[in-house]
Amino acid sequence: MSKSAYMILNGQIIEESAAAISPLNRGLMYGDGCFETLRSYSGKFLGWSNHVERLKSGLEYLNMECPVSPRELESHIRTLLNHNQLENTEAIIRIQCWRDGKRGYTPDSTKASWMVQAGKLQNEAKELKLAVAKTRCIPSEALERKYKLSNGLNYIKAAQEAGERSCDDALMLTVDDKVSETTSANIFWIKEGKVHTPSEECDLLPGVTRSMVMDVIQSLGIPVEESVYDLSSVKKAEAVFCTNSLIEIVEVISLDDIRFEVNHPLSMKIKVGFEQYKVQEFQK
Repeated sequence: MSKSAYMILNGQIIEESAAAISPLNRGLMYGDGCFETLRSYSGKFLGWSNHVERLKSGLEYLNMECPVSPRELESHIRTLLNHNQLENTEAIIRIQCWRDGKRGYTPDSTKASWMVQAGKLQNEAKELKLAVAKTRCIPSEALERKYKLSNGLNYIKAAQEAGERSCDDALMLTVDDKVSETTSANIFWIKEGKVHTPSEECDLLPGVTRSMVMDVIQSLGIPVEESVYDLSSVKKAEAVFCTNSLIEIVEVISLDDIRFEVNHPLSMKIKVGFEQYKVQEFQK
């Protein structure tokens, strides 16, 4: 996220340079919190209710009270966009919550603090190079995978692996060697006229954009399958693409030493369908 002049901390708009929180806060010490990242399209938000509901559900999972209502949060974000002169451009919004209270693994509070940052959306890569990471996804039996929880050390380690191999992102596997997700996106691939993507049982974060892309694919009459896949299934694909709320849909040019077709007809059809989907959503 690019540096901005202002942010919101517990409902107050302040200069980022003036923000102050205790170094003993539980978000810093334990990653005891959750967050959401979304894209502002000149003040319009795609999948807003889904992002807010996931944030609220993540707080409930952690046994925290939601510190701000959806209506108040949206109002705060619009104010922040205006202060940072981002109301007429595309921007990144990050909403972060963390638990109040003292140190120790047993929480003594259900209250949460929160902040919002907004920065100009930078030009994203047109294509991605992926590397298969040795670092595995955390099993959902160990930590619920439906929410964007603050402790992302396994993602950091996998991203470091990708960087060491001059790749843009890492493809992560489950502990039993099934395809899951990348460090920041959901993955889809195309083979013989059909789209494939790992199911939610594969320890992935079911992204808001993933759900919308699934709807688009189905509306276009393209066969799509959610299942459990070995890595060989991706390696045999004709084309691969990744999705999240910031990049929307970006094609993958390679996975380690395997290259994929770019501008595949089905990929292009899905991209066009997604653009049409956005137009319809923003007209509501």
